[in-house]
Amino acid sequence: MTTETIAINPYQNNTMARKMLTTIAIYIIVFVNMITSMGNGIFLPLAAEEIGGADIYSLAATIGGVVSVAAMPLFAYFAAKIPHFRRQGLALAVIAGVVSVALRAAAPNMWWIIIPSLLLGLTSGAIYTFGYAIIRDCFEQKQAGGYLGFVSTMMSAGSLVAPLLVAALVQAAGWRMVPLVQAILWAVCVIMVLCGARISKEEGQKISYVHGKFDAFGTVAVACLLGGLILALSLGRFAPIGSPVSFVFFGLAALGLILLILDIRKKKEDAIIPNIAFKDRNTIALTMANFLSPFHSMSTNFFLPAFVMTVLTRTPVESSLALSVYSIVGVFLSPVLGRWVAKRGTAKPVALWYSGVWRIVITVALLFALRPGTNIIVIYVIMFLAGFYNLGGGVIATTGPQIMLDPKIRQQGNALVQLGQNFGGSLGIAVYSAIIAAYGLVDGMQIGLIVACIGAFGVVVAGLMMKKPAWQDPPGPRVEAN
Repeated sequence: MTTETIAINPYQNNTMARKMLTTIAIYIIVFVNMITSMGNGIFLPLAAEEIGGADIYSLAATIGGVVSVAAMPLFAYFAAKIPHFRRQGLALAVIAGVVSVALRAAAPNMWWIIIPSLLLGLTSGAIYTFGYAIIRDCFEQKQAGGYLGFVSTMMSAGSLVAPLLVAALVQAAGWRMVPLVQAILWAVCVIMVLCGARISKEEGQKISYVHGKFDAFGTVAVACLLGGLILALSLGRFAPIGSPVSFVFFGLAALGLILLILDIRKKKEDAIIPNIAFKDRNTIALTMANFLSPFHSMSTNFFLPAFVMTVLTRTPVESSLALSVYSIVGVFLSPVLGRWVAKRGTAKPVALWYSGVWRIVITVALLFALRPGTNIIVIYVIMFLAGFYNLGGGVIATTGPQIMLDPKIRQQGNALVQLGQNFGGSLGIAVYSAIIAAYGLVDGMQIGLIVACIGAFGVVVAGLMMKKPAWQDPPGPRVEAN
């Protein structure tokens, strides 16, 4: 009998150069995605001034969430069933992003920005499923915790640089330069991903955890649920809340919810949201935290620049600084916190204290600070301190599912967790858009922050629900007999 040392996961057999090429590409994809997310509050209002669509431009930031929420379970299914396809799946989704932002750069009216934004949902969904799965499988648990924590660093770096970069590009070359730069960077990432870590079909079969068919019916139900809510809340003067059209969309959302419940009851583990995920306490807690964190954050991330520019009459660069300082903490501490979560095997303290209790404190502070005549320095200081809850939320999203969920349900569970993030962000923008449209920017921000504070209490509850999993990865390669 002979023995040989083999890696736990075939992705770990790639050379470090290939693994790092893929990992760095994912970091850049995340960074550019943050330019889209954080820059929307600056880029879209200015685009609307030139080509029209001031009442509907928020749709460009929310409509992609419909596709993303529908795509993530599909991508998670492929990531779990055919793991060797992760590289190609990520590359194809990023190509869709390139097409989307290229069309934005040539937009003659706002609908040319809104409709291609659907494709951005594919890119976003692929990051959270294919991208995170590749990083997790390329490294053992503690190493993966550090690399996944650095994803949060790139998110924070994107949040830090994106507002300033977008404002600078707009002032120097016009708003069309923003999506053009995005297209170039993402195109480079496609090449890096295709040249990076890979496994064969035969190797992929060894780590395939899914054997059933994809739940297309459930995907349609989820799309109806989220799409109906977003359209009902975001169409402004075209279909204000209370109009017959808005009731149609609310009805569509209700129908989607009913169909989704029936789908889960009938198909159980083969449903788009498998019932096994609902039986796992950590999956529910992570999903809840990942839904409420972005829902809360959109109360400031999307509307704060407009408040600073319109109410405080500051420049785009000055308004962007309010979002940039928000991300400073995460740039430096995300890998540290990611490794800490991986070492402890749970994100409970992070969810409870960083992303929960501190989020409530900062929201109350903003509730008193965001008023006409407030000194801009006060807002900068509060937003810098808010970076600690932003740091916690980022680590929960990137590291939590990969460390706390059993490998057998990790892909589907992670899809549900990340679905919560996109659902929360999209729904947050839609809800706060409706509030501000009804009450104006000044009063609307106050009401929106009260709603956000309620969401922050929910994050605390989610943190209390989390527990350290019983299983853990072995500490490295193992020896098996042939």
